Amino acid sequence: MVGSILAKIIVAFLTIYCISVIGAYFYNISIIFPFSLSEGTHVPEHRLKAIRLSLFATFTFFAFQYFFYGSKKFYPIQILAVMLFNLTIFGTLSFSIEEAEAVEFLQLLVWVPVCLVLYKAQETYFKNIFKK
Repeated sequence: MVGSILAKIIVAFLTIYCISVIGAYFYNISIIFPFSLSEGTHVPEHRLKAIRLSLFATFTFFAFQYFFYGSKKFYPIQILAVMLFNLTIFGTLSFSIEEAEAVEFLQLLVWVPVCLVLYKAQETYFKNIFKK
């Protein structure tokens, strides 16, 4: 129950953040996690690569799911958890390869617990379905 509430709070904050980033783009402002503002649309290269690789890894994960287990229903929280897990893994790798500043790695410490909370929340959801 607490995990489900925490997951909803996390998703709400991420949604507000994403809407802010999208809106700011149209005013020529970049909002870079965690809430750094910059003029123009500059985003550090290593962050773009991390997002790109995590998106491809997420697609690959669901493609393998489809090929080996057939078509099955996935809930939005599952997709979000997989995407953030991949962002953590490939963020760490791309930050290391691109030799990003040490402070850049701190943001990855945010994604690990977020991913775990979302993953646990989906387990609770499935358990509640089967209890009925």
